[in-house]
Amino acid sequence: MPMELFQLAEREGIIIEWWDFEPPLEAVYWAAPKLPPVIGLANSLDYAPRAYFRCVLAEELGHHFTTVGCRIPRTYFHYRDRMEVSRAEYRALRWAAQWLIPLDKLAQAFKWGIVEVWELAEYFDVTEDMVRFRLSLPDMLELRLAG
Repeated sequence: MPMELFQLAEREGIIIEWWDFEPPLEAVYWAAPKLPPVIGLANSLDYAPRAYFRCVLAEELGHHFTTVGCRIPRTYFHYRDRMEVSRAEYRALRWAAQWLIPLDKLAQAFKWGIVEVWELAEYFDVTEDMVRFRLSLPDMLELRLAG
């Protein structure tokens, strides 16, 4: 288990619960005024590869740091509502990618010759999809400009 993520959740007062979600739902973040925030994780994640689990939990923690309001899955009737969900998911995923793959450590990995997506995924203990997303973020321009 990725202890550093659980420790971060504990420091933030987030309760982590394991539930039997119906696929494809794997995790949720829920926060309401005057209640401790909760991350619900699917029991099926207990058998997931460590890298995958780290990415899922980090993305849910990303909601804690970037999302305002209740994020219970629901049906949206307006395009505007769906777009807000998309923006919230993007912000949470961006937070996760930047937390799991810090820019300074990514620069160091490049200097050591760790440049392939699969190598970076192994080095940072994340999925290849998370590496690809991280490499697409705007702050990568800083590395490119630094040479």
